[in-house]
Amino acid sequence: MHSNKGLGALNTLIRGLQAVLGLAGWLGAALILGLHLRSDLEPFLSMILAFGLVIAAVVVHEGGHYLGARLNAMPVLLMRVAAVEVQVQRRGWQARWSPQLKGRRLGGLVLSVINPLCSMRRQMLWMVAMGPLLNLLVSLACLALVALTPGLVAAVALAFAVVNLSMGLANLLPTLSGHASDGALLIAWWRQRNEQSDELAPMRLLGLTVAGVPGEQLPAADIALLAQGPMPQPLLAIDYRFAARLNQGDWQAALQLEQELEAVLQTHAQSLTGMSTLITLLRIELGFARACLQQDASCLWGDWTDRDLDWFAPWLRPRCEALRAFLQGDRQQGEVHLQRALQAAENSVVRAHHPSEVLLAQYLRALPLASSSPA
Repeated sequence: MHSNKGLGALNTLIRGLQAVLGLAGWLGAALILGLHLRSDLEPFLSMILAFGLVIAAVVVHEGGHYLGARLNAMPVLLMRVAAVEVQVQRRGWQARWSPQLKGRRLGGLVLSVINPLCSMRRQMLWMVAMGPLLNLLVSLACLALVALTPGLVAAVALAFAVVNLSMGLANLLPTLSGHASDGALLIAWWRQRNEQSDELAPMRLLGLTVAGVPGEQLPAADIALLAQGPMPQPLLAIDYRFAARLNQGDWQAALQLEQELEAVLQTHAQSLTGMSTLITLLRIELGFARACLQQDASCLWGDWTDRDLDWFAPWLRPRCEALRAFLQGDRQQGEVHLQRALQAAENSVVRAHHPSEVLLAQYLRALPLASSSPA
């Protein structure tokens, strides 16, 4: 009990130091800029410009994580700076404005996936370290620029150096609970020696899926570990199992997972914040399997107002529309929708999606010619 209280107090102290460093970086940059700006809007102008430099430093930080990932052949799925979210695709990328959930706001995020052919520990150490390291390197470069340039340019460079220095140091402080800082992650991965440990099952499964391993070939033991873990791991376990049964065209077996899904949702009813899109995606796939089994288009999902659905699974809506068209006897239109689904899946960084959609397209094309359900 006393140990827990001591750790809690230490964590609070470290978080306080992080906040002080962040505030000092912003105010220090504002002060430096304010000494060189001549405007009736002072001190507000310098504070706004300093905040812009903070956002730029976040971009530098997340850019460091991205470089660390790519230098180790780690696929990157998603990047975020404040409310700007960027999704990486096999050809190009797309961005959107996506405000974060209250209580879960992060300055930035890079969602990368381990490469199963390389050392997980080495990949993660490089990816995590490169964020604060690039902040510190940019800070040094800006200090060198100060010595080479005069006036306002030197002031901006010095202010940016201060912001990057504070951000790099703050992220290296190891927080002990809540959202893990880069410093805490570096310590954890430095001490990690067993890459087959139970707690790494989610990372192993995601890495294999992104590399192209289909659901039916994923390690059953790791999926079982997910089913017993904290949310959202039980939902992800159902998703992996569901994908395997869809790939096999076993609609009846896929629908048997519906009871498991409802049981998980009931058991973890207090832990579902932020998981509505994942839950909806599972319900859409259940409706797809039911429509295939019963040959009834009315089973298909009809509410696509959640924009996250098309963002995270752009092949899903056209595949459902293809099934609807086939069940209504419109083969030509169904094929048009199928091609859209296949193109979206082929452009996904997650390589398991495209072969799965190819299989599902074959199953839809094999449906009877006549529709047995109303529109």
